[in-house]
Amino acid sequence: MPSISTLAFYEGLILMVGFFGIVFWKLFTGGIDLRQLLEGDIRDANSPDGFSTQASAGRVQSLIITLFTAMYYLLQVIHNPKGFPKLPNELIEAMAGSQAVYLGGKAQAMLLGRLRDLVK
Repeated sequence: MPSISTLAFYEGLILMVGFFGIVFWKLFTGGIDLRQLLEGDIRDANSPDGFSTQASAGRVQSLIITLFTAMYYLLQVIHNPKGFPKLPNELIEAMAGSQAVYLGGKAQAMLLGRLRDLVK
């Protein structure tokens, strides 16, 4: 008879494989659209709805830092699967700085666009 911890392990594994399977299936069939993943909205007085899209450096750097952190965390879990890994303070600071840069760029694009509209 398998132990409860063995059953819990396999149940968790089945659950995670199921989650990843659904996400990859949705990506493959087009249910999750990634075409404008790295584009952001900016205010544009010439556009009919007042906004247009352009490539966002803030989104790109945020994605890169997030993927790097996720890979670091995954490697730490693979090396020691018995406990939660501790992330270095520098990595947490990089994540916080990355999000601050992204949000600052978003605020600048959305709020300062009104000032540009008034100046014109």
